[in-house]
This record gives sequence, structure tokens and C-alpha cells, in this order.
Amino acid sequence: MIYLDSAATVPMRKEAIDAYAEAAEKAFGNTQSLHDAGSAAAEYLASCRKLWGQFLNVRPDGIYFTGNASEANQLSIRSLLRGRPRKCRTIVTTKLEHASVLTVLHELEKEGYKIDWAPVDQFGRVDMETFKTKVNEDTALVIMQLVNSEMGAVQPVEECARIANGFGVPLHSDIVQGLGKLPVDIGSWGVTSAACSAHKIGGPKGVGIAYINPSVHWESVYEGTTHQQGFRAGTIDVPGIVSATIAAKHAVSEQPHAYEHARQLQDYVLEHLPEGVVLTGNIATKSPFIQGLILPHVEGQWMMLACNRHQIAISTGTACKIGSGEAMSAMLAMGTESDAARKFVRISFNKNTTESDVEAFLQVVERSLTDQTHETARHNH
Repeated sequence: MIYLDSAATVPMRKEAIDAYAEAAEKAFGNTQSLHDAGSAAAEYLASCRKLWGQFLNVRPDGIYFTGNASEANQLSIRSLLRGRPRKCRTIVTTKLEHASVLTVLHELEKEGYKIDWAPVDQFGRVDMETFKTKVNEDTALVIMQLVNSEMGAVQPVEECARIANGFGVPLHSDIVQGLGKLPVDIGSWGVTSAACSAHKIGGPKGVGIAYINPSVHWESVYEGTTHQQGFRAGTIDVPGIVSATIAAKHAVSEQPHAYEHARQLQDYVLEHLPEGVVLTGNIATKSPFIQGLILPHVEGQWMMLACNRHQIAISTGTACKIGSGEAMSAMLAMGTESDAARKFVRISFNKNTTESDVEAFLQVVERSLTDQTHETARHNH
């Protein structure tokens, strides 16, 4: 199968699988136990925290491990909000956030928070002039994703954090589609909290990574939890975390090379786009790993099935949003008509994607569009 859905997930790296097996044998203890087996597991955990601190350029004591990035997003957002003054009830964000963030915002709205949506331009980038007017000392939290998972828009997170920090407002960033692909430096950007995912970078599914700046006040969502300073309940999955950390180590070291490779594939897509197909986003500023395409007269779902018949895996947007109509939210926020949004497909790359993989996909699109045109002409005739 030709796999062009890397933004959804990628295969585990061999090194990550080996690391999992080794840690499962050697570090099976409960990190909270006071005997030697527990201490050995706790040492593995401490090493992993230290490495994640290096990957993100942050303090290791601000690193927490969760069951996935969706949980990392939701726990970070709620923990920070619980630590904010009572009068701060407005959250500033955009409609391009991942489904896990949009879901928690929907819940918070019911709990009495006001969600202030900052507009984005037709390329999906936040309008900074308007953003600046929305943030003040009464803002509870700013949420700004680094890379959008539909068409790869990259937000000016560092600039947003600087504005938020100027008012003493924390900024949370979902960096899932950024880590290992773009240069990421949470520490120098001034980001208060962040969420990462292991399975997007060749680690195991079921491991999310959250960071909260230890110097910022937050409160636990779970009363009386002892694990991970109360951030998340439950026995810690040390082998999963070790595996995730090894995957991240490789992803971060390969990042510059992987980026250059993805950029070349993006150029190839641009040069060979079938007639009538539109590439979304701004080539100059977006992530080259994610290509959102709007087809001229074919529904995205139909094209996805056509590709699948040719053993090519693509998607019609974020897997977490399918069926909930939220794949639309990003496109509509960018001013795309809902009719055009239904004709959206996404291909996404990893370091092993080849030019011939992309070529095979473009040929299927070309043929399918031609067939559909003939079919339509025949009906009209």
C-alpha cells in the first residue's frame, strides 16, 4: 500500500519497538513503589523527562505523560484554567484547532466561559491585528495550535505568546504536527503549555506528552491524585514512554533533513497538479508535510475510495473529525464555501514517502477526474 496519510499516524520505528520491549522487561515496576523495581522504573521515567525537556528546550519538571495528545490538550487547558483568577473567563483561539481542543472549548462554553474566535486569512493564518485587540489582563487563556492538520497552516505562536505573556496570560499550543517536522523551541517562544503525540513521530499509540511551565500556577483536574504531581491519574506506562522518547530523539535529529525532503515533495505536487485541483494554504509559510487539495467536481470521500481501490491511503481531513462535520470548521473559517470543503482531500508525508508515491496518487486523481467529466457529459447528453 502507498501510504499518504502520515498526518493521521505513521508506522512505529524499529528503534521505538526495541526500546519498548527492553523497557517492558527491565522497567516493569510501578514508579510510585518504594522497592528497587519501583525505583528502577522511576529512574527510566526521570531520564525520559530530562530528554523531553531537551527536545522542547524546557524544564524537565514541567513534563507529564498522558494517554494521547487529545488528553494532553484537554488536561493542560483545564489545569491552567483552574489556576487562573476567577474574573478571567474569556479564551482567545481560532477555529483551526484540533477536534480535541474544539470539544473541550464547547464544554467550557457550557460552563460559563466565553470563547473569542480570532479570524484567520484565506491561508489559515491568524489575523494578528485583530488578535492583538482580543487579548487583555482579563483573558483566561490563549490557545494557538502550531500546525493545522488539514492544510498545514503554521501559526506565529512565538508572537502570540509574546502578546499573551505581556498581559500575564498563559498560552497553550498543540504542537502535534510540528514536532520532528519544523524547528520547535517552546522555551524561547514563551509558550506556557504544549501537547505532543508519540504515534505521529514513529512512537507507540497511547502516549501523549504534555508540558506546563512549572513557574505558572495550575491546579489538578483530579482531586487527590498522587501520580505525576496530580496532573494525571493512573499508573505510569514506562515502556510506552521510553518508546515514545526514543522515537522523538530520532525525529528531532532527523528534522532538518525530513523538512527538506517534504519541501521537495511539495514542489513536485505543485508542478504536477491536475487541472482544476487547488492546493490550499500559503506555500511560503505552511508545513510541506501536509497538502490539502480541493478537487474541481468530485467529493473528497469519493476520491478517497477511488485511491483506496488503487491501494493508496489518503484522507478527507483529520481522522479525529470525520463524521462530526468538524473537518468543515477549518475550511469555513478560511472562507472556503461548504460545497468546496466537501471536495477536500489531504495527503501527508513522512521521511519515507517517495516521489513515485506522490506520482501514483496524482495519476489516480487525473484519471478519476477525466472519467467523472466524461460520465457527467454523457448524462447531460
